[in-house]
Amino acid sequence: MNALFNILTYSMGSLLLGIILTIAGIGLMFVFVKLWWKVDTFTPMSFICGFILFFFLAFQSVLFCGAVTIKSYCDDIEIAINQIVDKIPLNNRFSQEDSQLILNQISETWPLVGYYVNMADFEGHTPATIAKAMADELRSVMNWFILRRIGWSLLFVFIGAVAIIKSISGRYQSGRSLSTRRTYGGRSVSRPNKQRVNYRRRR
Repeated sequence: MNALFNILTYSMGSLLLGIILTIAGIGLMFVFVKLWWKVDTFTPMSFICGFILFFFLAFQSVLFCGAVTIKSYCDDIEIAINQIVDKIPLNNRFSQEDSQLILNQISETWPLVGYYVNMADFEGHTPATIAKAMADELRSVMNWFILRRIGWSLLFVFIGAVAIIKSISGRYQSGRSLSTRRTYGGRSVSRPNKQRVNYRRRR
């Protein structure tokens, strides 16, 4: 929930885009399920499953859009880091604490960065290399984060689709069973017993 609050505060566009993607994804899932399972209509349980799926998928979609937004900042972040270290001697080598201080300054300008990345260790870098190194690492972290969000979203969609299909198939099977009972009028049908005939040999 802290992630949603940060994105809501500093990136309303990511929040709105995430919700739009969620609605579009759930709508497409219902369309595909209907195309695949044409024998019956959706049940109330189907829409309850879709409603629950919305919250799980919306959370992943909003985080996904936030990560894409941060990735778009990387070039500006590299420029900002170069400005921060501009007056530091070129032969100076940064420690882990120094790179953490740089990240903290970047997070003050781009608060979302501080949520997604809260630790920095670029020990050994110089003012000439640290900006590119931090920007490239941020891109790499966001790429991996985006892939995980996509993976979780696909998993949730798969589980939701299975639950919706089961709600439809369960209704269809129960309806078919009821139709069968009505056809026979509730009576059991059995074959009459055949007479047993014993053959004896003549003496």
